[in-house]
Amino acid sequence: MSPPRLPRLNETEDPWGPPTEIPSFLRFEEVPYAPFSKGDKLGKVADWAADATKDGKDQKRQQYGRGHRDPYHAYGASAASSFLTEDAEDVASFSVVDSSTRPAPRGARTQTVLRARGGGRGGQNQAATPSRGRGGGGFTPRGGSQYNPRFTRWGSRRPGWRDYDKPQKDASVNITEDWKIVQTIGFNELQKLSFDVSKGSLVESYGYVHTYNKNLDKPQANVKLQQLDRIVYNVSTSEDPVIQELSTQNAGTVYATDSIIALLMTATKSVNPWDIIINKKDGKIFLDKREGGPLDFVTVDENAAEPPADATDKDNINSSANLAIEATYINQNFIVNAITESEKTQHKFNKENPFYTAEDQASEEPLLPFGYRYKSYNLADDPEGEPLNLVVRTQVSAATPSGLGGAQNLVTLQALNEYGGSNGTLEWKNKFVNQRGAIVAAEMKNNLSKLSRWTVQSILADAQQMKIGFVSRVNPKDNSSHIIVGVLGRNPDQFAGQLNLNILNGWGIVKSIVNIATALDDGKYVLIKDPNNPQVKLYSVPANTFEEDNE
Repeated sequence: MSPPRLPRLNETEDPWGPPTEIPSFLRFEEVPYAPFSKGDKLGKVADWAADATKDGKDQKRQQYGRGHRDPYHAYGASAASSFLTEDAEDVASFSVVDSSTRPAPRGARTQTVLRARGGGRGGQNQAATPSRGRGGGGFTPRGGSQYNPRFTRWGSRRPGWRDYDKPQKDASVNITEDWKIVQTIGFNELQKLSFDVSKGSLVESYGYVHTYNKNLDKPQANVKLQQLDRIVYNVSTSEDPVIQELSTQNAGTVYATDSIIALLMTATKSVNPWDIIINKKDGKIFLDKREGGPLDFVTVDENAAEPPADATDKDNINSSANLAIEATYINQNFIVNAITESEKTQHKFNKENPFYTAEDQASEEPLLPFGYRYKSYNLADDPEGEPLNLVVRTQVSAATPSGLGGAQNLVTLQALNEYGGSNGTLEWKNKFVNQRGAIVAAEMKNNLSKLSRWTVQSILADAQQMKIGFVSRVNPKDNSSHIIVGVLGRNPDQFAGQLNLNILNGWGIVKSIVNIATALDDGKYVLIKDPNNPQVKLYSVPANTFEEDNE
């Protein structure tokens, strides 16, 4: 007689295997399998009597303590993500980006650029909410180091702790209701762009320059900055007669000046608000500056930890607006003081100055000479395909003899100025000779955006050297009298490396703006730097915008 056996759900199944048909009350539906090992640590599902704050701190202290090692290997720890639900939209919009650098094929150009996006949603960067530090004092541990909740470690401040009460800046232009936003691009996206552009070709050159005065290169210059009146031209792109002629000849698709291109290429280093007007007509794009806008003035300590305040008091000579006017005035006068004006020292280009009209020649005021070199850059994705030419008006200030058959090296001249800062002390006069490196390093930090733009302008103009003058006030309370403390000469390409300036990234930004503008309809647009967030915004504006201000 055979022994009795237990009943089975299905007599046809393998007696040693699990049943395939399980009653619904015994089956867990839609539960993924999680691996489990006998070596896994088992914790509590819930402990209602425990102090969550205390236990969390003790656990964190034990976990991150010195010499702590986990004696167990959590075999199934990585399977916890199996129980998480994912949003279908997030998964569909996710894309993997290969961040590894691979050598580009020979003859091909590297590029990572943005395209136009509808609705203005793409690239919008929301500012992070600053963390507020608790006020009040603290205790003083051993060694006398003061503890404060605003500090995460001894001596290191929590990022953004003092931004909560930072005054909000106004935009460089008044944004009205009839402005429609087209696109917003964050600086984090602009910093990832890259585009390789071949060396531009010279279209034509105009004007003349004088020879640079090498006496300013002496260690102890301390030359008084002479105030000399000169006629200075700062013509926008659309009003340039040479660009107007080149446009009729279809020499390019995009037209701009070196100051505008330099501002775009160094946009991620800028802090102050700015704006660029984009005029598109018959498929041609003109990048213009606004009359009386930020591009007409030189900034001061824009990247400093404590930049000059936007004081409403007009009598405050150290306000950001008054310092910008003073710096612009110093730059123009420094060029006059740094050249040797005579007929023998003239270096003439192919054609006469296009802005020096007969009216100006009849006036008694002399001209501040510049050399204008119009260059063309091909921004097409395929260099061998249909060109997408960018015509740029570049500018040089002086020339120096190279010693090779009477050839001349082109030079750009700019000036940094010392105003005393918040403490009202002037140090350049006494420290420039022995502590020049420290002064230059401080200026590279406080004026990174301005120095980067000057370097890009020198590279675009094919200048072999850039001369930077250091000009200080004679008295910190007088902004009308200055002295030239010294002059620093730098090669633009080498100085770009010292400033950590990526030219390929700059061309990627320019290429992206051109791509976006190419996809737009004919009309007027304004690209502005957000005054309080690291991002730029493109607006579509009425055709008569800014025309009343010019009148």
